[in-house]
Amino acid sequence: MVRSLSPDEVPWFVGSMLAYLGHPDPQGLSLRLAPQFKDPRADSRHCFVLTNDDRSPSAGIFLRVPEPFDDVQTLLFASPWHHDDRGALTRLVAELLDTYPHEAAVLELHSLDGRLRRELASDLSGLGFSLDEVQRLRFELSEVPPIGVPLVLSAWTAGADRTFRAFHANAEARTVSDARWAFLKRRHGPFHPDLWFLAHETLDQEPVGDAFFGAKERRLDGEYSLDAVGVRRDLREDSEMLRRLVISTLSELAGMSPLGVVETELSGSDPKLIDILGSVGFERAGRTPILIKPPR
Repeated sequence: MVRSLSPDEVPWFVGSMLAYLGHPDPQGLSLRLAPQFKDPRADSRHCFVLTNDDRSPSAGIFLRVPEPFDDVQTLLFASPWHHDDRGALTRLVAELLDTYPHEAAVLELHSLDGRLRRELASDLSGLGFSLDEVQRLRFELSEVPPIGVPLVLSAWTAGADRTFRAFHANAEARTVSDARWAFLKRRHGPFHPDLWFLAHETLDQEPVGDAFFGAKERRLDGEYSLDAVGVRRDLREDSEMLRRLVISTLSELAGMSPLGVVETELSGSDPKLIDILGSVGFERAGRTPILIKPPR
């Protein structure tokens, strides 16, 4: 059976997680940390355990569930643990995935060592999770570098949706399902059509790249997210074209929010893109190991 916790069980839950991580005094540390818990009542509603037939917990995990009408329908898991039963944790995650509607799911692994990460990746692979390490980057729009010849940008329209989708699928060399396409549009909030671009040398030529942005706040110091960027398959080895694409789109955003910032999260499996963004001026802001279950 899966259940959430009562507020007074939160220190025990934290201690169980610390024991899973191998801490020498998990319950002692948990009790010392308890006075620092800001809102045990709220935290307890996010802590779930799987109980045995004798009602003793065998696995636990922390879960944040989006509200039904949130733009981003991603389940956020953290702090997994089990008591010598790897299968119990897998069953717990599976039941929570079945219980809460979602488009994607992410399990943060920042506190786990390499062995535990590999174990979890193996155990949860059957549920659609895969191991990754996300690199976060940040760019100040006041620092857009000069560009010789900017690319010409065309924004998304309903009539151009098929063109955008086909280009993105070609650039990524994979089929883009309806679910993935819808998720990408709302990856970090409401869809902003005028922040999704195809880039051309001239408008009468075929596009050479695409760049999709989201926006948290649109003002002079607005906050944007870079959700996808890439060039045509035959240009994949052309790093300079990708630089032109990135700088051209950043220049467009700088015209809207000259004091704004752009943030992005890139897969560690694409170090070349990370390096190219770094060469443009994106600053690395830390890595987070995760298990991710993307939309189908």
